[in-house]
Amino acid sequence: MIIVKLQGGLGNQMFQYAIGKSLAKHLGTSFKLDVEFLLDRTPRENFVFRDYDLDIFSLQAPVATKAETLKFKKTPGNKLETAVTLLRNKLSPVRYFYEPHFHFVPQVFELPRNSYLDGYWQTPRYFESIEQEIRNDFGFKDQIIDTSKELRESILNTNSVCINVRRADFLTNDFHGVCDMRYFEPGIEIVTSKVKDPHFFIFSDDPQWCLENFKLKYPVTFVGHEHKGNKFANYLQLMTQCKHYIIPNSSFAWWAVWLNNNKNDKIVVAPKTWFADVNWDPKDLIPQNWIRVVN
Repeated sequence: MIIVKLQGGLGNQMFQYAIGKSLAKHLGTSFKLDVEFLLDRTPRENFVFRDYDLDIFSLQAPVATKAETLKFKKTPGNKLETAVTLLRNKLSPVRYFYEPHFHFVPQVFELPRNSYLDGYWQTPRYFESIEQEIRNDFGFKDQIIDTSKELRESILNTNSVCINVRRADFLTNDFHGVCDMRYFEPGIEIVTSKVKDPHFFIFSDDPQWCLENFKLKYPVTFVGHEHKGNKFANYLQLMTQCKHYIIPNSSFAWWAVWLNNNKNDKIVVAPKTWFADVNWDPKDLIPQNWIRVVN
């Protein structure tokens, strides 16, 4: 059995689900999710509590019991150990595997059939072998809400450019850093040099800041939170309908681009730096055909 620890918001949970299912398929074993950390409300300093969010999709994912997770957690690997060290004893029938760094770790696919994954796993390289199956699993459970159908038609019938602005908890989190107008303005210049008659659709957790700072000479629609739906599922679904993208350092926005069906013609602008406090090149996360801009 493969068990994956869920942590973080929706975008992170999607990456964790995807690697878990991919590894289970590779090893020919079952797959379950550990939601204990998400449900734990023990006070933590500078921590944003999250909920289980994968229920916005049509996927079926069994949740591991405490008894099932306990047999892995009794023998965790040292977080400071390297991937090679963790895999040295391949005869072990049970493995607790902590993600050693943010890059792709090919040794994951050498783990035993009973393994527990603890990490974020932010690269499509972990699930490229079952891409279509993951796309099917991330089909939205609910249709676009009625009050958003006119907006959806506008997105579909224009040269729509999704701008996603992530602020909220990132404002007080030095680890991630916030993309501001010093990033978005060059991104807009790049898109407008390549897209004829663009119409910008701005999605954000801080709509008021966007209204005050985006002064565009092109058609623009500020998508208010009346369109967010359950757990921002409607927001995400609308974002996937756009033709082009300018995204921040957000896994939520990354998945909007990945779920978009226009694989070849879309223009995507993404930040050069994904984590402000970590010297990490997101080369395994950002496809080569995306345009990376200094943020």
